[in-house]
Amino acid sequence: MTPETTIQTQVQGYNSRDIELFASAHAEDVELYNFGEAKPFCVGKAKLREIYGAIFQESPNLHTEILNRIIMGNTVMDHEIVTGRKGVDKLELVAIYELENEKIARAYFKRRGW
Repeated sequence: MTPETTIQTQVQGYNSRDIELFASAHAEDVELYNFGEAKPFCVGKAKLREIYGAIFQESPNLHTEILNRIIMGNTVMDHEIVTGRKGVDKLELVAIYELENEKIARAYFKRRGW
């Protein structure tokens, strides 16, 4: 699997709200960060399933559109627009994914909501 394939699997799981497909792209000890914060908001695949499972459940029209993707070795950067998320009209974000062993090991998110 290439880094782009892994990220695209994650995007497919997100857009179909398929928590198992989404989680399959992540390492068991994945860490997710809000950009600029030292402490992750999510550590481990179990917590990932809990957080995103709830988002998927509460947001039946959830969808992300990839506006731009940059791939540099095992790092993938996506510029996205998320719609259909409960409580947020539209969300623009930049996601930076670091992959290890073909899985997302760390991700950093910079968000801007409207």
